[in-house]
Amino acid sequence: MHRRSRVPLRLFAAVVAAWTLSTAAGSAPAGPAQPPVKLKVLFFRLSSFAPLALARDEGFFREQGLDVELVEIPALGDGTPALVRGEIDVGAGIIRIADFNAIARGASLRIVADKGHVEPGPCASSGLVAYRPFLEVKNPESAEHLRGARASAPPLSLAEYGIETFLATRGLRLEDLNMVKLQQTMAAQAVAQGSIDFTTLTEPDLSRALKSGKAVLWKPVHEILPGAQMAVLTYGPTLLEKNREAGRRFMIAYLRGVRQYGRGKTPRNLEILARATGLDRDLLAENCWQPIRGDGQVNTAALVAFQRWALGKGALDSVLPPERFWDPSFVDAANEALGPAAR
Repeated sequence: MHRRSRVPLRLFAAVVAAWTLSTAAGSAPAGPAQPPVKLKVLFFRLSSFAPLALARDEGFFREQGLDVELVEIPALGDGTPALVRGEIDVGAGIIRIADFNAIARGASLRIVADKGHVEPGPCASSGLVAYRPFLEVKNPESAEHLRGARASAPPLSLAEYGIETFLATRGLRLEDLNMVKLQQTMAAQAVAQGSIDFTTLTEPDLSRALKSGKAVLWKPVHEILPGAQMAVLTYGPTLLEKNREAGRRFMIAYLRGVRQYGRGKTPRNLEILARATGLDRDLLAENCWQPIRGDGQVNTAALVAFQRWALGKGALDSVLPPERFWDPSFVDAANEALGPAAR
């Protein structure tokens, strides 16, 4: 009788053993998953904060291993101290002189991305708004007409900077006006009622004032301050020093939110914004959405110009060069991961 070779059996056994070991190794439980990094991010119920809400609700932060809490602080001015102290990890909002002073004095704080700027377009998200009868004169922009006018803007703010830049073209300064201190929502009501002659407004107060019919958009901000950098994203010590990798991952998710925001007033974007801001969906659909760059870059020259104005007002210690206040490494890394933004 023919006897089968025992060599193939030994080889077969070896193969079976190896397969059994590899299967066992593959089915062994993996090590514990890394818990998500918890971050607190400043948030206000405004459409310009949409990229943060979109990144949260669409799961972009979660996909980057982040557990992001959007934190509302009663006053925007409280954001910078909270960021420097590490009570929040990411700041967001309109540019402020206090941020530059904090950096100059050694605070671990840097601008890391665009959160709103001005550019020519089909609508204006911010502008100089006037009481209609104030402009219904022969020469409403003459120095004689403007001198003594009642105007409102937060002291030493970007809005005040814009008003004085406009006045300078007529040989005037802020001191030539009758400046009234009002919060923006109150200023919108005041200009619509004629209690003041003009003010600078952003959305949604801009649309609310114009709806009254008594207020008109006099000059979009981009005509007064071309290329103005209105708002920025800032990192504090948590992401600048303790966990820069989390800062990189946050930026990837944020820019995904910005790029979705850039698609405009889609049903999905409106749904998320209405829920996150509490604003009426129809109002959001009517508002002019502030442009935000899909690559996150900021206009550093505009920020230097704003500082020069603040220095002239005695509100700033010194003018910081871009390398002192701007850290582009996070947007650079995010753009490398995401690819170029659509134009």
